[in-house]
Amino acid sequence: MFPVYENPCELEKLAKEKYCIPPFLMMENAAKSMADFILQKCTGNKTVLLVCGKGNNGGDGYALARLIKNYCNVFVLLLEQPTAQEAKTQFQICNALGVKILNANSESEFSQFLKLIPKADFIVDCIYGTGFKGELKIEIKKLIEKLNSSKACKIACDISSGLLFNADFTFTMGEYKLALFSDKAKAVSGTIFRKEIGISFEDFEKAGGKSEANLIEYDDIELPLRKNKAAHKGKYGHTAIFCGEKSGAGILAASAAMNFGSGLTSLVPVKNSNLSQFKISPSLMISNEIPAKTTCVVLGSGFTEFPEEAAAALVEWFNSCKNPAVVLDATILTSPKLPPLLTSLDNRKNAKIVLTPHLLELSVLLKNIFDYSKNQQSAAAASLFQQDFSVQSLAENPALKLAIGKFMNQTFPNTAVVMKSANTFIAQGGESYIIADGSPSLAKGGSGDLLAGLIGALLAQGYSTKSACITAAEYHAHQSKLFGEQAFNLTPQKFLELCFKS
Repeated sequence: MFPVYENPCELEKLAKEKYCIPPFLMMENAAKSMADFILQKCTGNKTVLLVCGKGNNGGDGYALARLIKNYCNVFVLLLEQPTAQEAKTQFQICNALGVKILNANSESEFSQFLKLIPKADFIVDCIYGTGFKGELKIEIKKLIEKLNSSKACKIACDISSGLLFNADFTFTMGEYKLALFSDKAKAVSGTIFRKEIGISFEDFEKAGGKSEANLIEYDDIELPLRKNKAAHKGKYGHTAIFCGEKSGAGILAASAAMNFGSGLTSLVPVKNSNLSQFKISPSLMISNEIPAKTTCVVLGSGFTEFPEEAAAALVEWFNSCKNPAVVLDATILTSPKLPPLLTSLDNRKNAKIVLTPHLLELSVLLKNIFDYSKNQQSAAAASLFQQDFSVQSLAENPALKLAIGKFMNQTFPNTAVVMKSANTFIAQGGESYIIADGSPSLAKGGSGDLLAGLIGALLAQGYSTKSACITAAEYHAHQSKLFGEQAFNLTPQKFLELCFKS
């Protein structure tokens, strides 16, 4: 896993001071990483267009233009005169070397640049970096629209400007920035490359900056491989999945649990379930109550309202179990009755609780928690709840997700929250983890039920809450990526067939 920083400028400043790095070195290395990429892809005299702003992001662009000028047909659009000292220096070098710089304030030169856009092989966005705040000017938005219309390979330096430039590749310099992991950023960042800027990643991170989260990669997961040659089914736990009005969702969750290593898996129908309408795998058992040796319960998938009967059975089982574990999913998360239930479960010693809300469910969940606990909240919690928890705000503000995760972990210490979205955020034990491998192929009913079952299976097998959430969420995301990021036909059944084929 890799650390993710909310304030990259602080880390870069500390690195420069600690390692005596001269001001130009980081810019040179940032430019070289993009230059190497472009030149590796270049065959023949390719046309490269760069759009440069007034800050150091623009300085990276001028340095890039200088490095590739003898190998490509390079044109730079100057949006504004450089104001950052390093950018000024790079601009002056480009002028001295005769790099073709067109001024956006000149009608004829700007018109010349616009005519080049359809002919470009590469377009590089060096307008604004992660330090930009506010709205882009209308004329810059219109320019970016024209750039986006090109079929050229599009590269963003550090981050897509204003999160409007549709990059195929984004080069982030030195560290992963939290701003890259909003849903909006994911839609426009393409493939993200992290590049060194003069010192190793390890030394860079030792400079002293504080990371806010960890980005998960596939190597971080712990698959439930059967290494004990003398094992039997009892070694791998028993997952019980409640089935509600839409029992198909429960069946999907149970099928995922069975395929992800659960030694035994039972369906527990409530009185209004429609389980009898489905053909069920003979490997799944059916029980009228939570089986005696259950090690994890999954509740919520397929329910259309708060399941009073199932909740009561869950509480009774929790109080009688030495190491209880539960995954709470779907509609149960939006009920006003969940906060008191969660409080009761979380108070249980050795409890492992996982909530798996998508952003709309998370928004409602937070409102209900606020209403339930507003008379007992700390000043910090009260301040948090003054923020906007709309789906749009949650999708666009990764820092808000981190704050929510910390609040939830402080309020419910035995509870982890898996905030499902384009980038899934996991909050457990006061720490945050980001799953960025998920793809649009998962945007289909039943995908969340599969994830609930995967997490439940790992908890049933004795995984820690942290490891169960990370492993299940990353495996779920990674498999969707392998199937095809743009695929429209990844049904839950295909996920089960393809991911767990013999």
